[in-house]
Amino acid sequence: MPAMMSNPLCQPFEFWGDHAHGVLFIHGFTASPGTLYPLGKDISARTGFYVRSILLPGHGTTPEEMRRYNAEDWLRCAQAAFDQMRRECRVVSVIGLSMGGTLALRLAETRPVKKIVCIAAALSVYNRKSIFANWLWPFVPFIENKPGKEAENFLAEYNETYSRTPVRSVGELNKLMKITRRSLAGIHCPIMVVRAGKDETVRPESADWIMKGVSSSEPFLLELPQSPHVCTLGPEREQLGEKVASFLKA
Repeated sequence: MPAMMSNPLCQPFEFWGDHAHGVLFIHGFTASPGTLYPLGKDISARTGFYVRSILLPGHGTTPEEMRRYNAEDWLRCAQAAFDQMRRECRVVSVIGLSMGGTLALRLAETRPVKKIVCIAAALSVYNRKSIFANWLWPFVPFIENKPGKEAENFLAEYNETYSRTPVRSVGELNKLMKITRRSLAGIHCPIMVVRAGKDETVRPESADWIMKGVSSSEPFLLELPQSPHVCTLGPEREQLGEKVASFLKA
């Protein structure tokens, strides 16, 4: 059994609370709900709101399985989860990490999202070779992932990811980022944008584009200068939890 399927920390989580306000958590590309578990637990404790996460199609299984799905599948999964929570809760806010933040932005364009928190949302990435993914994947189906340097005080046990990435899926991520960049003006709900100062995956201008592009009044930018890309598990995670909880309750 693949490590991500057997690791209980990587499974979707749920924390019961006040259904007057539900909070949907969406994880990132090739990752799992585990990257958001500590924050979800923290937000549940600080707000008393109902919290739930999802597992995106093709994630938490194998890279071969991931190749079967595309950006539309990921968005439909997020939309279906939001619609289900909306039937159970009076209002629903959305928190997304990395590609999950990108999907959260798309949700805010198509659904009545109460508030949105985009954590290191991917609108542009450092790996410039990724733009060739649509041409490369028929010849190079996978790329091996190099182990990254973990930050000090990083909860690595929650950060299970694939050891290799389907190149076709990278092309789908590119498509999602492109569509999202073009449609930011359709977002009107309150938004909190989180930028990780030591992010080696998502370029810092992603946060700037969101702040300038959305139609939300007074979008809020939170800078975490000592945090890596997965800042939900990094050294400033407690500050992140405090700020996100305050934003949701305001």
